[in-house]
Amino acid sequence: MNGKRVVVIGSGPGGAGVAALLQRKGYQVTLLERNNFYGGKCWTFEKDGFVVDSGVHMFSMGPTGQHGELNRKVGGDLEWCVRNPSEHLLMGGMIHSDLYQSLIDPRNVYKFVRAGVIGRLNRKKIKAAASRALGDLEKEAYRASKRYGLSELIRVFSRIHRQDESLWLELDEITLQEFMHRVTDDWGQLQGVAALSMLLLVVPYSQASAAEFFWCVTNIFRHRTLGVPRGGSREIPGAFLRAFRRDGGELKLGSEATRIAVENGKVRGVETTVGEFYPADVVISNAGIKRTVELVGEEHFPQEYLDWVRGLKYSYSFITIKYGLERRVIQLPSPSFFNIPNVDPDHMFDYIDEGGAPADPFLFTPMPSEWDTYMAPPGRQLVIVGVPGPIEVTPEKVEQCERILDRAEERFLEIFPQVEEHIQWKMRTHIAHTSSITGKPTGECIGLAQCVGQTGVHKPSPRTPVEGLWLVGADAGARGVGTEQAVGSALYLANLLG
Repeated sequence: MNGKRVVVIGSGPGGAGVAALLQRKGYQVTLLERNNFYGGKCWTFEKDGFVVDSGVHMFSMGPTGQHGELNRKVGGDLEWCVRNPSEHLLMGGMIHSDLYQSLIDPRNVYKFVRAGVIGRLNRKKIKAAASRALGDLEKEAYRASKRYGLSELIRVFSRIHRQDESLWLELDEITLQEFMHRVTDDWGQLQGVAALSMLLLVVPYSQASAAEFFWCVTNIFRHRTLGVPRGGSREIPGAFLRAFRRDGGELKLGSEATRIAVENGKVRGVETTVGEFYPADVVISNAGIKRTVELVGEEHFPQEYLDWVRGLKYSYSFITIKYGLERRVIQLPSPSFFNIPNVDPDHMFDYIDEGGAPADPFLFTPMPSEWDTYMAPPGRQLVIVGVPGPIEVTPEKVEQCERILDRAEERFLEIFPQVEEHIQWKMRTHIAHTSSITGKPTGECIGLAQCVGQTGVHKPSPRTPVEGLWLVGADAGARGVGTEQAVGSALYLANLLG
């Protein structure tokens, strides 16, 4: 037995994962969770017989990625639902296509060629509908960047396919937008990548790290197991926590950390809102790097570290409308639907920072009951419509979220008008709800943005300047889509601690 006392703050996938890993290695682990439920933003609740995710989720590598690896290491009971095709796309309001799990699937190749032909035939229509003219785009700075020649382009994509680590270092320093404009001016392709960047990284491709994007995409198609956990997103932290408690770990729900005690540059333990003190040799925070600094107190960190942390940026949010339908209304070959809007790809998400609502919103719409029939009562259907939004929880931003959701609902019902007469219940969740779960003044979807300057070697390390204080979660030390970063960081940190 290791015998070291560890306190983990937060039961999201990263916190739950590292707690289970360390408990299995012989540490004495106590996990503190501020809410009366576990999972943080990866939480699921029940409503009228439906099992509903608090956010909007799919998991890009399912059982063969970081989630599956950690589950196997702790002897967990996590099960997955994987479907092929996995996604149905409506591109530019004109082209319907199903996306299969293998990039070289002949059905994918056929649909990509078909979409390209239709897109070119409708090029003038697409540009006329855009919010800015192509001539304006050509004046923007990234247009001055060097274009790839054919041989160079082949070499670059070959290195991407091989997951060349040296290439990731290069691509971490440029935005996905800059990379794509070196490759193509085809608006259909740019629209697809702009939408996919927001889906995977929850940042516009004008900010996203090209390396982070291509790392995620190549692993999705390499693994071919995109899916959802059976029983809802809560089953990811749930499986880890069941293993944690089986191995003797202590889970304290409704126990919010208020201070991480530090003496002489070393952690001593954690205080909670109810006056309890948990002594610890190691404290691991799943509360995010900025909140962790607050819990410790700025006086315990070097000024350079504080300045760097203050400058870190968050991802955007995904806000939702959730529908419980009295019957199975939407019948597609795929269990999820995407509306890729017919707008200027370089300004697809400008509305978020401008305080507006999109004319044609990007919709990420998983139908959980199509993945897992037990997510809805027999014969009924659960649909979650997600749309990108702001993060600061102010009256103005909350009101903007409502306007964005109004337009998202209008567009969704334009595409699927048959839904409206079969709604048993509906509800909205946005940044205020996310903030109530995390206790933070922001409602970002993931955590730190996977943008240039914050990925790869620039991403925060799990190690902090305070001895015995570590970070885990999407903010620290791993690549991936959403919670895959968090679980990847748990695997990494558990190896560091030994």
